[in-house]
Amino acid sequence: MLRISLLSLFFATSAFAHEAGPGPNGGMRVDAGPYRVELVPNGTRVDVHVTMDDDSAVATETMSGTAILVLDGKPVRTPLTPAAAGVLSGDTGSTVPEGVKGAVQLTDADGKTVQAKF
Repeated sequence: MLRISLLSLFFATSAFAHEAGPGPNGGMRVDAGPYRVELVPNGTRVDVHVTMDDDSAVATETMSGTAILVLDGKPVRTPLTPAAAGVLSGDTGSTVPEGVKGAVQLTDADGKTVQAKF
């Protein structure tokens, strides 16, 4: 029950941005703070592409994050680490379907956090 309460609190924060729309990498993209965040399922992995509002690249090598995705009706928490320029990635241990629901929390080198809801 505590886990569900924490997940609800995470999803209820006011930092969530606009409704998801299609992104250039085949996933869903939302605005989150100064960033555009695109969630791309890739088998059991999830790739999170991060750009600025003008679509310029973001240096993600100093960022970290967490994805909380609903897989098979249960929340799955996955740490995200730098994978490539502008991309954070994490393995969920389960196949991530297209259109997966959940949220991504990103923390930059200054400790500032933004959240994106999908």
